[in-house]
Amino acid sequence: MGIIDKNLSLRDRNKMLLGIWENEDKLVEATSELVHARVKIQDVYTPYPVHGLERIMGVRRSWLSIVAFLCGMTGFSLAFWMIYYMYVQDWPIDVGNKPVRFSPSWVPVLFEATVLCTAFGMAFFFFFRNRMIWGIKPELLDDRQTDDRMVIAVETGEGVDEKKVLKIMKDHGAVELREKTGGVQTTI
Repeated sequence: MGIIDKNLSLRDRNKMLLGIWENEDKLVEATSELVHARVKIQDVYTPYPVHGLERIMGVRRSWLSIVAFLCGMTGFSLAFWMIYYMYVQDWPIDVGNKPVRFSPSWVPVLFEATVLCTAFGMAFFFFFRNRMIWGIKPELLDDRQTDDRMVIAVETGEGVDEKKVLKIMKDHGAVELREKTGGVQTTI
């Protein structure tokens, strides 16, 4: 799998069933029921984090923490070698009788470089991984999913009982059901 997850894209999907919720508790119940019915959920879109959804859906832990560690170590290493070169090799000056090799005065610079590289690296990889780079059009299933609505997207195909999926969604409080085929959404 590459750095950009192609499974996140909604552009190449044949047919999807969408359920729209207003209440997060009902959304969690519906998600749990769909997972227990062995329905493959494409994704759940919420305007804010709904705790427990990732556990119910079986989403793996993000690699962002490992990327953060690697970016932090890169920043620390670059700062260390920059300070070492400037302070020890290039221009060694005895200031206040401090040791020439390692000095406690290096600590703030090392810390700040570590934090700076971690922040920029995480931001870059987060936006790149989630396809939020400038120029890529957002793939919204409903304009309200960024404000006050929550959406469950189920890709249909072989072995998916659409009536069963729609019944589960309706029984668990979906305020609206839609079908998306080839970029066109129709209300069911």
